[in-house]
Amino acid sequence: MTDWNIVFWSSARQIAEEAKLARALWPDEDVSPDGYFRDLRTRGEVMAAITYVAAALPKLEAIDWALSSLPPLDPSADDFAARMLVRDTIQRWLGEPDDENRRAVERLVEQADRDWPETLIGLAVFFSGGSIAPEDTPPVPAEPGLMGQLIAGAIQSVIAAGAAEGAGLSGRILDLADQLATNGRKPALTP
Repeated sequence: MTDWNIVFWSSARQIAEEAKLARALWPDEDVSPDGYFRDLRTRGEVMAAITYVAAALPKLEAIDWALSSLPPLDPSADDFAARMLVRDTIQRWLGEPDDENRRAVERLVEQADRDWPETLIGLAVFFSGGSIAPEDTPPVPAEPGLMGQLIAGAIQSVIAAGAAEGAGLSGRILDLADQLATNGRKPALTP
C-alpha cells in the first residue's frame, strides 16, 4: 500500500526511468513509489529524490511544489518586481490552468532572466500541456517528462543557492513534496 494518494504511477522504476535517473539508482521492480522516495532520502540522494518526485507528481502539484519552495524575495532587489510578476502569473495559472494563462506565463519567461528559478518554473508551466507551437499554427506537443525536468532544475537551483542552510532546506522542500504526493494541494499548503 502506498501513502502517495495522488501519484498515478504504480511503479517506482517507471518513475525513475521517466525522471532519467542514472540506471544505477533504479529501484527493484517491486518497490512502491513512496517507498523508493523515502529510500533515496535515507541514502542522502537529495538531488535524485528531487528529480524523482518532480517526475512523479501530477502537473499542478509539481508546479505548486516548485513555487512553494522558492525563498522570499528581497523587496529592495532590482529584480524584485519582475520576479514577483512571474511568480504571481504562475500562481494565477495554478488557480485557472487554461491556455490563456499558460501563454501569459510563456510571454513573461521569454523576457525573464534565465538564472531565476522562477523562469524554469514558468517554462515548466508552458511545457505542462497544450501546444508549444506559436498560436494559430498546427499544434506541437511538448516532450514527455520535460516539465518534471524543469521543476527539478528549479528546485535544485533553490537548494544550491541556499546551501548555507544545510540539509534543513532540502529536508523541508522534500517534506513538502511528500505531503503534496500524499494529500494533494489544498491540505498540504494550508497552515
